[in-house]
Amino acid sequence: MNLNTPTKPDRTVRNRPNLRQIAAELGVSMMTVSRGLRGSPEVSAVTRERILAAAERLKYRPNRVVNAFKTGRTGFVGMMVRPSKLYRCDLIEGIHDELVAAGSLPVMHFSRTGGEATPDAAELDCLHRLLDQRVDGIVFWPSDETVPNHYLEEVWKRGVPLVAVDRQLPHTRADFSGTDDVAGGRIAAEHLLRLGHRRLAILCGEPWVSTYADRRQGFVEAVTAHNAAAACDKAGDKAVVCEQIECRNESALDESRELLSSHDRPTAVFAVSDVLAAHIYAAAAALKLSVGTDVSVLGYADIPEAGLLRPSLSTVRQDFQEIGRNAARLLLDRIEGRTTTDRAHSMRIVPTLVVRQSTTPPKHH
Repeated sequence: MNLNTPTKPDRTVRNRPNLRQIAAELGVSMMTVSRGLRGSPEVSAVTRERILAAAERLKYRPNRVVNAFKTGRTGFVGMMVRPSKLYRCDLIEGIHDELVAAGSLPVMHFSRTGGEATPDAAELDCLHRLLDQRVDGIVFWPSDETVPNHYLEEVWKRGVPLVAVDRQLPHTRADFSGTDDVAGGRIAAEHLLRLGHRRLAILCGEPWVSTYADRRQGFVEAVTAHNAAAACDKAGDKAVVCEQIECRNESALDESRELLSSHDRPTAVFAVSDVLAAHIYAAAAALKLSVGTDVSVLGYADIPEAGLLRPSLSTVRQDFQEIGRNAARLLLDRIEGRTTTDRAHSMRIVPTLVVRQSTTPPKHH
């Protein structure tokens, strides 16, 4: 063999099937083939089936670059999420599955932020990187919901639809998919009140997180609606007392110990997240108190670990997968022109109560 003899170029890519070949085989126009592959109602069901069968037989794959030039759409959709070992992957699965079913290709980017209530430069850089990939839209799990509209100036300038998940961006025109957390707080309060608890406490979490604030609001509203004489603070000799404790995750254990060490400690504590609820378990164990007997504990989210705690944790369950699916639907409606108004649209799912062993009637009841 002569090593200097040039090898023949691989023509596999050059000769890959295209719309012209499918059209010639079926005796229809290229436009009809294109419309049939897109599922256009202008093509009859019978013709579309013939087109799809020919495309499969010829192993046709659309050229996304050419398609982007023709339609202005790449088929890529950005998924910008914050990496967290504590957050269920159901949300990401819901977004991914709905986008893939619609023919889009998700491009994931992790946003690593500080978590405080200030816009993060790294997060903004992630958004710009996705824009540089010419994505058709972005699903965004923000670290901070207080950002102003101009923070997302580049997104709006390029006309790219944006949907926030879990935490809303109320000062922007971004769409939103999440949980009705005010309703979730009410559900939590009503459960504990039905059991007979009258000395309640809320472990509120970080004050700048709107989802926590909404859960707190719903809880306090339900307690007040139950008894107009309720005191939702530390002071007062009322029929129902609801103490509110603000804390970060790193201070939650100390706050829980102080709460459960008080002479008039609550008989039930609502934690605005399952992670915070775990700190109450640890504080109770340190004080030799029994969760579910000496103090009832109710969490929020229903992460997988909730059912593994002993006793198992009662909690308010969020439907993360459906939140993800709704986010993708909102985005696709924008991309495909079904939603044209600049007004932000939102979809909130009412959570459900999961009763396990950590919530029981108080001892005196």
